[in-house]
Formats: sequence, C-alpha cells, structure tokens
Amino acid sequence: MSSPSAEPFVSSADAGVRASLRRVLLDPLPPGGGLWVPASLPGLGEREQAGMAEFAYARLAETVIGPFLGESLGGDALRRACEGAFDFPVPLARPPGFAGRPESRLSVLELFRGPSGAFKDFAVRFLVRVLAAVLGAERRLTVLTATSGDTGAAVAEACAGVPGLRAVILYPRGGVSPVQESQIARARPGVVALAVEGTFDDCQALVKRALSDPGLRERHGLVTANSINPVRLIAQVPFAFHLRRLVPAGRSLGVVVPSGNLGNVAAVQLARRMGLRLASLTAATNVNSPLAELLAGGPYRPRRATPTLSNAMDIGDPNNLPRLLAWRDAALPVRAQAVDDAETLETMRRVSRDGRYLLCPHTAVGWRVAERLLAEPGAPEELAVLGTAHPGKFPEVVEAALGPGSAPGWDGGLPPPDALRVGSDGAELGVVLASGRGF
Repeated sequence: MSSPSAEPFVSSADAGVRASLRRVLLDPLPPGGGLWVPASLPGLGEREQAGMAEFAYARLAETVIGPFLGESLGGDALRRACEGAFDFPVPLARPPGFAGRPESRLSVLELFRGPSGAFKDFAVRFLVRVLAAVLGAERRLTVLTATSGDTGAAVAEACAGVPGLRAVILYPRGGVSPVQESQIARARPGVVALAVEGTFDDCQALVKRALSDPGLRERHGLVTANSINPVRLIAQVPFAFHLRRLVPAGRSLGVVVPSGNLGNVAAVQLARRMGLRLASLTAATNVNSPLAELLAGGPYRPRRATPTLSNAMDIGDPNNLPRLLAWRDAALPVRAQAVDDAETLETMRRVSRDGRYLLCPHTAVGWRVAERLLAEPGAPEELAVLGTAHPGKFPEVVEAALGPGSAPGWDGGLPPPDALRVGSDGAELGVVLASGRGF
C-alpha cells in the first residue's frame, strides 16, 4: 500500500479514498462522488509569510504550492513549473480618481496580465507543466475542458502546439464574447473547439460524463483543465498570499472574489485555513448563482443558467461547491452577494467616470459588492477585488456601459473562429474524440 505522503489527495465525499498526483491527473473524479481535495492543509505562519515579502511572484507561488505538490513533483520540477507559468506581472491597482475618497480603500488585484487576458492563465499554464512533468512521454493526452469563456481561452493558449497534447474545448454557442470565441476557436495546431447548443452547464455535464467513463478516459488519454482538477485550484492559492503583502501591514483586509464555478473563492478560503489572516471573504456572483441563499442558511437550489453580461459566471451548479463546503469554518465564514446586469453596467460607468479605471463586467460585479461592504459598520480598512479579466475581452459590454468607441482594443487581434457545432447529448463529442482530430 502506498504511504499517505505518496497519496496527498482524498475524496471530499470519503476521506478514506486517497490518490496520488498521477491518479488525480488521470482520474479527475473520485469513485463514489465528491471531488479530490488535499489530504492535509499545511500551515504558513506569520513568520513564513513575512519571509515571502520580497519574493518574486513565481518564488512565492513555489513556497505556497510546495507543501501540496513538492514531494510528488520534486523541487526542481516544481520550480521550473512556477517560473515558466508565472512569468507576467501581478499588480494591485487603485483607481486614481478615488484618491481622498472612501473608495480609495478599494483596490483590484490585476490577475489578467497573462497571454489570454484572464486569471485562468495562472492555473492552466501551471497545470500543463505539471502534466508534462508527471506524465511525460507516456502517451498522447486530450485535455477535455468546458468553458464559459476564460478557461477555454487559457487552455487554448497553453496547449497549442505542445507535442502529444490536444485540447478539446466545449463552449456554449452564443454564450461567450467574440474576443473569447476567437481565442478559443481560431484554427491552430492541437486545439479543437466545439460550440455546444446549450449552456455552460450542458458543456460541463458533457465533460463530467466523459471523465466518469473509465473506458473512454483510457482510450483517449482524457485529462481535464477544468477546476474539478485540484492542481488548478492549488495553483490559485498564492493569489491571496500575494495580495496580503501588497496591502499596508497592519491594515485589516477583506477580499471579494467574482465567482462562477467557485474555484477562486475556494482557493482563498484554503489560504485562510493555511494561516492567512483576512478580515472577510465574500463571493460576488451574478443572478445565476445559488450560493448567496445557501450561505445564508437556505437550501441548495441549482438552476439552469441564463445569459448575463458577466458571462463567465453564468453557472447555476458550480463545480467547486463541495470543496468550499469541505473547508467551511465557523471562525472563517464566507459570504455571498449577487449583482444584476443593471448594477454591473452602472458600476462600470461610474468607476470609469469617477475613478478613471476600466473594469471588465466580472470585476465590476466584485467592485459593486465591495462598495456595499464598504458601507457596512465595521468594514475592513482595505477591500480588494480579484480582477478576473482584461476589459478589452468584452467590447460590447464596455460600449453598452460607456458608449460607442469606448472599448479598448484587444492586442491579440480577432482571427475568425473555426469551431465545430455539436449538440448537448454527447454523441458528437465521442465521434470527435475517436477521430484523433487535433493531434
């Protein structure tokens, strides 16, 4: 039998079911339900956190991720993965127009400086390097991914042209922005884009069904870059430790996370369980999420998502809920608040006009919730929003908020998409997988 240290993951549904890193990469859903979670949560005390104050982001990430994956990967492979994946800036921005006003206590951690212009670059670029380090040249692999916009773009950027690897990306037809669709579905080696007649939840269900079929997984070397993969979530834990060191020492900090599938908010909660001191953690959702009523003590009511302006968060049954609930702690509560489209546009308009700072619609959802929290008695001295995407990826929404011609250009250009249209019943997905298309 393998030692516990060789099996650092357990099922959120059954702590007696353990797995190695290799197994969770190849078998992303535990038998009997649930999701893979770390078997133990390492601590990073204040002294260790202070020691990271001057680290480059990649070295900080290596320090935070090491207790989870360092033994499985080896120190050299972990360092190479972090240095290769996290090679872009991660600044904290304060809208200059709010200087001297109460809103000066609000800030945005800009997680969208990577190649696809979204925070998903961190986790996906790291995951692809982990796949290479662990599975190497064993066999050809298919990275099967459902996306509501940004994950698919990051997966396409990370996987294109990698020998022995293809990305098969499912997205809801008409449910992503034109920039996102171009990023996901433009023709390039190693990337197969499938435009699904349905919602993101339909895409997610197709991926889960395929990954739950052992024969299909084995025949096609299926792995996933969706946030059901625990390596992706672990790669996002450093965000919170990095943010804490950018805020003046001694000032209390609340974090607001624009939330769809709940991977980022689960990662910040994990950082808190590791010892990061935060005054509050709030998930900011759009109207599709059932999280606000659940965390307020109500029943869990998953729903079919409807389109909103914050399309990457149009998720009615979030993947990472089992992890968030597994890390629930009465002493470290998580709240949730929802924002509708009218408030999203008004927030984008006001922050651009008064703060001289342009928000994407998802970050605007977070900013609006942060404004509400700022008005509460006993609010933290600082409130930071995790900035999820570059506003240039959503020109139609920016122009709806600010008027024609107001959207920034997208540096990556807009090559035409080249997607296959498929139904939501799964039959056509099986044909694509069997065809070898993309290799």
